[in-house]
Amino acid sequence: MGPRRRIAAAALAVLAAASLATPSFAVAPGGGSATATGSTGLDDSTVGSWHVLDLGAGRYVVSWRSPVAFPLGADRPTIAGPADVLVGTPELAADGRTVRAVVTAATRPDPADFDVLLSGDRLDARGDDRYRTAATPARGLDLPGTETLPVDPATPGPYAVASSDYELDPVKLAGMPVPVEMVGHVVEPAADAATGPRPLVLFLHGRHSVCYDPQDANAFGDWPCQPPMQEIPSQLGYDYIQQVLASQGYATVSVRVNGINGQDWRLADGGADARAEIVEQHLDHWVTLAADHQVDLSRVVLVGHSRGGEGVDRAAIQIPLTAPYRIVGQVLIAPTDFGAQTAAYVPTVTLLPSCDGDVSDLQGQKFTDGARDLVAGDTSLKSSVLVMGANHNFFNTEWTPGLAQAPAWDDWGGAPKATCGKRNPDRLSPEEQQAVGTAYVAGAVHLFADDEQDLLPLFDGSRARVASTGAAQVLSHAIGGGRDERAPGVGVDRALPEGATTRLCQGMSSFDRVSACISGVGYAGIRPHWPEAYERVPTRTFFEMSWTAPGQAGGLLLEQPLDLSTGRLELRTIVDPEVGPADLQVRITDAEGASALLAPADGALPAIDRGTDVEKYWAQTLVVDPAGATGVDLARVVRVDLVSASDRGRVWVADLAAAPAALASVPDLRLPTVDVGSVRIPEGDGRSPVTAYLPVDVVGEITRPARLVVMTAGQARGSAQRFTLDLAPGQTSAQIPVTYQPDRADDYRAAITTATVWATRNVMTDAYVGRLTVLDDDPTPRTTVRPVARGISEGESARWRISMAKGVDYEQFVSGRVVRGPRHPVSAGDVDTRWIAQHLGPDADLDQPLWTFRPIVFARLRAGVRVLEIAIPVRRDGVAEGRESLTLQLRVGKERFTRTVYVKPSA
Repeated sequence: MGPRRRIAAAALAVLAAASLATPSFAVAPGGGSATATGSTGLDDSTVGSWHVLDLGAGRYVVSWRSPVAFPLGADRPTIAGPADVLVGTPELAADGRTVRAVVTAATRPDPADFDVLLSGDRLDARGDDRYRTAATPARGLDLPGTETLPVDPATPGPYAVASSDYELDPVKLAGMPVPVEMVGHVVEPAADAATGPRPLVLFLHGRHSVCYDPQDANAFGDWPCQPPMQEIPSQLGYDYIQQVLASQGYATVSVRVNGINGQDWRLADGGADARAEIVEQHLDHWVTLAADHQVDLSRVVLVGHSRGGEGVDRAAIQIPLTAPYRIVGQVLIAPTDFGAQTAAYVPTVTLLPSCDGDVSDLQGQKFTDGARDLVAGDTSLKSSVLVMGANHNFFNTEWTPGLAQAPAWDDWGGAPKATCGKRNPDRLSPEEQQAVGTAYVAGAVHLFADDEQDLLPLFDGSRARVASTGAAQVLSHAIGGGRDERAPGVGVDRALPEGATTRLCQGMSSFDRVSACISGVGYAGIRPHWPEAYERVPTRTFFEMSWTAPGQAGGLLLEQPLDLSTGRLELRTIVDPEVGPADLQVRITDAEGASALLAPADGALPAIDRGTDVEKYWAQTLVVDPAGATGVDLARVVRVDLVSASDRGRVWVADLAAAPAALASVPDLRLPTVDVGSVRIPEGDGRSPVTAYLPVDVVGEITRPARLVVMTAGQARGSAQRFTLDLAPGQTSAQIPVTYQPDRADDYRAAITTATVWATRNVMTDAYVGRLTVLDDDPTPRTTVRPVARGISEGESARWRISMAKGVDYEQFVSGRVVRGPRHPVSAGDVDTRWIAQHLGPDADLDQPLWTFRPIVFARLRAGVRVLEIAIPVRRDGVAEGRESLTLQLRVGKERFTRTVYVKPSA
């Protein structure tokens, strides 16, 4: 919290089981690996290995091990499963190659039903899902009516600029063994520039490789960097924006967090809280600098890229109004939002690159969508901006080939001329992308810090551009800012359609849920407004309409009239890219039944990209000027219909709003936050279920009824797993109940239940993941390993029996390796040919001693089972031989046993 605060595959399976059966489930990977390709950078010659471990009581650990280390990027591997299986928060293992999650299911999960997803690709399947069907180049969007604004925020200002750097003592952060650096790159107006008080703009980069070797382009190292490795200066990657802002009178600082990037695998939130802490530490430092640098700390704008975007948003949530600095806005560039958090009362612009090869699901959309229903009266603007042809990395010059000091790469791959391919004419060059970055970051800074509302059309859904962005195409939509928003669902119902097919649908993507807005689909395609069903996060209701002829209509009935007398009508509308552009008109009807049919200001809405791997179900703004609606009482509109003007189409409406011509002022408020704690307790020996409680602490004051949604994973099947938690005004704490069954049987050292919390009303989460760790306090029964028979004859099997003195509550994987034993060991030719083919392959030299091949055998001792046998069949070859030996070294848990079986002489 912040200051407020299949032989190879079988062998892999055995190793994974061994690691899981030791101290506890929750471990995670380190390393500073990098990828120099446009995909996940993982070896595609093998698809890795799955493993399922039974924890008892319907709980399992499902894990997947990659053939190589996961790349150091913004997104993180996720395990996705079927709808009837509850999958907990994914965690990474210390080997840097294994992702695992606790799963609750009625029967043992089948790995064939699961997928591992990273940056839009299924890692457990060959090929890259993102580039399968984008062989046809996309065409630029048809955006008629686009206005070029007379003021360009990317135009350099009149002031001379000075650059400097500072380095402070490293900071010790919770959960990170090594203190994190405090390094800042400052670009500001010259000291003698008569700028007046200067707002401060703080930049925070994202998760990227941390160390490189200047003499070896293929060498990347772990943090802290050791010679000859050097730090990758990611903090310098926004200097091009800093220079412009400084020339316009803003002080700027860009901070480095390689220390977090090198250690955030340890943290359940991916390091968001740690990044927020570093932001606050730097702002505290600027309190001491403000007077000498003419900095106005009452006007601070945060800019975060990638995981840095989630980090600055977390800081905006944490920083109280009593702090000696005030966050007046933030810009989030291609951000992650693993916690589905958003900062109420903080104006926010989120830039979403259409060709993001890292955070390919465009999850940053949640910063906008999550704010809509969070708290009444929040007039802060929340804008999402889709930058066509932009990738993830090129907003940072230190992540851009040809500009970076360290080796860098394009995070998007695929066919060069396909959609998003590097030679596709609609793909932005680094320079073009950075021009867009400059204009939109600077534009948001001017809007938030200096209330320059003539730049609002860049962010509010209008079709607008500035000269510096050239031919780049950019779309936007917004909520907040004084809009009167109406969302399908409570108070807004479906009107009787006229020829069209309409329904209210659940905002999610699903394989099999017909209530979902889109179902029967896989993971391909980008649907940032709709989480996958397996995520089990809170969802919203959408209005869906499809038509097959012009003139068909369908719409929404408003329980409370909408006032359009002083502003325009906006509908955030998703166009189905599988069907094509949506040509629509809008009919509004007042309380007396008078209606008018209006044409949208900008014509038809285009489909965004084509091809199942790149098509985007992203809401554009359907803008309607109601001024021409003669005879309609614009102050009392009670029905809004879409009327088709094309032969076919399909759209979804997220919400509609009356939008004012200018932004409303934002109240000086912050939401209270909640922190979910963790508890460790001994198991105990009782016969009745025990309920433990995770603490939920409130920071700030709850003034209106608040609601959280809680999901627990790791409990016995049948326990409460997803429920709401209501908080009353004045309430300062709460508890999350977690029930478990104690016993007197040995179990894993620690059984962990994870609780993940999402805020849905009048409160926001800070620390949103808690854990109950139940420590087993029962002794481990004695294990005995003996040959079933010390001597056997040819044609029989050598058998080893593993016996437990008492059954245990967990699975044990037993592995055995043939090793060198007493004199005259059996040769490979003495063993059954089918066994040899399975364990050694068809080309094994049968005259060699079997132990020289070091073959492995394995078996699983299921929970509650006390006896297991492992066998190796010996062949009757009809050759006279003396006594021979077959020695097996077995591993059972942490214990090792070496036992020998003798083959009797044969005549």
